[in-house]
Amino acid sequence: MPLFVLEPPAQYVRHYSGPVIERVLPLSEARKACAGRGVHADACAWTSSNGACHLVIPSNGPVRSRAAYRRHELAHCNGWDHAHAAASAPQAGPASGDDPLKAIR
Repeated sequence: MPLFVLEPPAQYVRHYSGPVIERVLPLSEARKACAGRGVHADACAWTSSNGACHLVIPSNGPVRSRAAYRRHELAHCNGWDHAHAAASAPQAGPASGDDPLKAIR
């Protein structure tokens, strides 16, 4: 089964208005950095008191698209949280014709 990064709702997919500090780390280091922030995931993001958006993205994560990780994590800096995720989960099926993997392509 293919893996994907959850596509955030469109209103959160935009440039961040402040500085963005992105760290691309090996997967084990990215997980450790995120765990240090209380997030148990392959990638994470947070905003600091000076308004900077910090992204931690794995260089060798299970999802090959760093852009998908970046889009997802940047959306967190733009105010999205996973409580809103259900509405944006990829939908697929013969009737819809949607591609559930387009978020990572």
